[in-house]
Amino acid sequence: MLASALDGIRLSIHVLAAAIWVGGQFTLAGLVPALRGAGEGVTNIAAKAFARLSWPAYVVLVLTGLWNVATFQTGQTSTAWKIVLGVKIAVVALSGLSAWLHTKAKTPAQNAVWGAISGTSAAAAMILGVFLAG
Repeated sequence: MLASALDGIRLSIHVLAAAIWVGGQFTLAGLVPALRGAGEGVTNIAAKAFARLSWPAYVVLVLTGLWNVATFQTGQTSTAWKIVLGVKIAVVALSGLSAWLHTKAKTPAQNAVWGAISGTSAAAAMILGVFLAG
């Protein structure tokens, strides 16, 4: 069965935003070691450039995620689906919070911890979304 045009557009926007938020974090994490060797401040320049894309993508993810949930008939979803949705919402919030804390980190250890939590929770949210989509 094909999705309706509106469902297809909504889900495509959501997946594109996830590709930027999740994939971008992993891509940037892979580039950081090389960027450190490219000169003083290069890593910060790349991080700021990524932030200009990633934060709007995060907002789009949250908005299209709410739109996705609004399309489901709550009486037709299982208890397990609702539990997974609740976990996903918490993980999405953790991803955003930890990414923000990563931007405020003052030490390399804080950068590493908050970056790892953000990337891991972003990937977990994406995986939970796949399960929710069925």
